[in-house]
Amino acid sequence: MTMMPLCWPGWGTGAARRLSGLGTRLAWLLVAIWAALPLAVPAAPGSAIAWPAILFPDKNLSPYWVAELIVQNKIPMQIQAFDVDGDTRKAQRFYQEWLGGKADYSETTLEGIPIVGARDGNFRITVEFRPLPSGKQQVRISSAWLHGAVPQLVSDQLQRRSYLAVPMGTDEFSDTFSFDADRVNRTTVWGNTLSVEANELYIREQALVAGWTVLSRKTIKGGTRAQVVLRRGGQEAVIAIAHNGVGCSIVISNTLPQA
Repeated sequence: MTMMPLCWPGWGTGAARRLSGLGTRLAWLLVAIWAALPLAVPAAPGSAIAWPAILFPDKNLSPYWVAELIVQNKIPMQIQAFDVDGDTRKAQRFYQEWLGGKADYSETTLEGIPIVGARDGNFRITVEFRPLPSGKQQVRISSAWLHGAVPQLVSDQLQRRSYLAVPMGTDEFSDTFSFDADRVNRTTVWGNTLSVEANELYIREQALVAGWTVLSRKTIKGGTRAQVVLRRGGQEAVIAIAHNGVGCSIVISNTLPQA
């Protein structure tokens, strides 16, 4: 099984190959963006979903939300985690036993990170065991609705309101919505073979036509990276563009009111 945040149903094999060409740094950048997004509350669109109950190996643990509701490429998802001192062997045995009794159980390792997962009804539960910079170990549990009729939580209106134009021929690798009580963040990840300058110019000019105001823009590291900050009404968007040796990766993070 592949680590959930890095690969999703609906990506073609060509898109997967192109994402691989961007390098793992882009994938980890997206994970970092998710972790920095505001946490959702029960008023979010996914509050009516009967999410699977997640078990924890010790009642004295302090689980926390990484994201209470993410919609990743139209797939609803929750992510919880807890931190432990020392190794995670006890937690690994607990989740191997718990998930081992469910359908489609699997174990794998991705970039040195042990991962176990299984199906629970319409959901895929995935548990990752990863080191933290603090020296502790994080156990991250995600539940993603991957089976059956997936509910549509992102309206067409929200799709239109949160969209920023990119050059023709740009490949979309990821489209992530994260919901808060009254705000939503949309983070999209793109790639193409244009230069940083051409991408920055196109996105900025199209945004100006669409009524955005440029708050700041800068190019660094000899033109290999650029960042633009835009605002329109209650929306604020940050566009990060980087040359990766093959082409450009583009990350657009747009935060706006839900209504």
